[in-house]
Amino acid sequence: MHLDKVNKQQLKMVINTFDELERGKDSINNFCRKYCGKADEIDIIEMAVLEACHNALRYGSTRKNKSVCELELLYDNQSIKAIVKSYGKEFIVEGKDKFSIEQDFLQYGDGNLGIPLIKSLMDSVEYNRKPNNLNELIMIKEIT
Repeated sequence: MHLDKVNKQQLKMVINTFDELERGKDSINNFCRKYCGKADEIDIIEMAVLEACHNALRYGSTRKNKSVCELELLYDNQSIKAIVKSYGKEFIVEGKDKFSIEQDFLQYGDGNLGIPLIKSLMDSVEYNRKPNNLNELIMIKEIT
């Protein structure tokens, strides 16, 4: 894992293994804790970011001289934005905007719930498929 604290309001991480993600949890949590006043906001952001990174690691592919997962966290006085980038197959995005345990988990228990789950946690979620098999997930949580 490569950790790059670009400035006081930005954190960048390169994550190539699940062990690196596990070791990076404290950095993610500390960044959120620095800017969020409510414990539940910290937990929500951390849960969404970890889900996105976990999926990037699970489904992403290694490319020569490329990382499996890149995470960038940004704070702008009103929100925290998390950008997760990974190379690999295009994400399967179910047409659902929100996650429901009763309706979705039992039906799609074998997967394909990452983005709907993240949408239920964050205020804004955008998925972009970029050239060269790059997946980009942008998540924003307003800070109260």
